[in-house]
Amino acid sequence: MALVGIGTDIVEVARIAAFAAKPGALERIFSAEEIAYCRARKNCFEHLAVRFAAKEAVYKALPFGGVAFKNIAVHNGPDGEPRVDIADERCKNLRVLISLSHTQNYAVATAVVENA
Repeated sequence: MALVGIGTDIVEVARIAAFAAKPGALERIFSAEEIAYCRARKNCFEHLAVRFAAKEAVYKALPFGGVAFKNIAVHNGPDGEPRVDIADERCKNLRVLISLSHTQNYAVATAVVENA
């Protein structure tokens, strides 16, 4: 498989917590499933922050622009590994690998995009 792009992003958890306080803000970026998953976790804002970082990392790694963050969905696979689905026809032949990590203060993600 040929490498298409690599993207990395780091986010302050406090910034996402402040953003989440604005009415309707989360719904503009995250799917209902992503929001529900994060809200069910003890450290909700850490999980939201790492998903935001993942969306940004994927966006940076794609070979084209114009993909809305809401169309980049971050979820867990069967064994808990992070996975990404992109609702954009241009991505149908791309494979995205993602790595996520977070602390109380920061969240980081790295995305690698390959031709499938």
